[in-house]
Amino acid sequence: MIDPPQPQPTTVNLGGGFVYLRRADGHSAIVASGLAGSGAIGIMSTADVDARADDALRRWLQWWAFPEHARLRRVNQVHGAHVIDAASYNGAAPDADGIWTRSPADVLIIKAADCAPVWLVDQGTKTIALIHAGWRGVTAGIIEQAVDTLARVGAASSDLRAAIGPRIGACCFEVGPEVAERFEQDPGAVLPPGTLVVKQNRPDGLALDLGAIIAHRLASSGVLPDAVALSTACTRCHPELLHSYRRNGSGGPLMAAVGAVLP
Repeated sequence: MIDPPQPQPTTVNLGGGFVYLRRADGHSAIVASGLAGSGAIGIMSTADVDARADDALRRWLQWWAFPEHARLRRVNQVHGAHVIDAASYNGAAPDADGIWTRSPADVLIIKAADCAPVWLVDQGTKTIALIHAGWRGVTAGIIEQAVDTLARVGAASSDLRAAIGPRIGACCFEVGPEVAERFEQDPGAVLPPGTLVVKQNRPDGLALDLGAIIAHRLASSGVLPDAVALSTACTRCHPELLHSYRRNGSGGPLMAAVGAVLP
């Protein structure tokens, strides 16, 4: 007798090597396959889980083979430019928007729901950094600070690999000229209001491409453009896959971006 075919996982291409994966058992995750071969992994929760709740986050991590007592390293995200060493973690969540490690025992966690999670990996030194990058943090210099931090611990910027995860797209990211002017030097960052697919809320509104800004800041910091994987998925446009602050409002559900060095 021939065994019946087994259910196959469902996948959705989110661009830049990011893949939404729903297993046959119903559990889902977004995998940063652009980091394959780098000595590190990047994975992200989906709209199925509200990672704002620690118990939900722990269950999701276990579904994806992280140990029950994994050493989670988190920060209190403040839209700034501080990047901390996970080795300095003392049980509290320090004010920072980036965290780095070389230890395979550390599981780095950043939470987001429109801001971009950014993974930076140096295979030579087996180092990974995970960054929370919204427009305020990018303005404060979080991208440059993260690259500089890894350089100080021995990673050359030209050897880094980066992955920029799903975030609000220019199609849904309306800003005023007081925000747009901060990014006039970033090519492709500020776009006309006709780019927006959402209702325009202000007559002087413009569209902002956060991904283009982050990619440009990485390149300006010495990361090679070919080493940057950039998701094209907009969080607001995909309620079935992703959480979005601008769609769900303040206090709404969050996704967890996770980074770890492989043993």
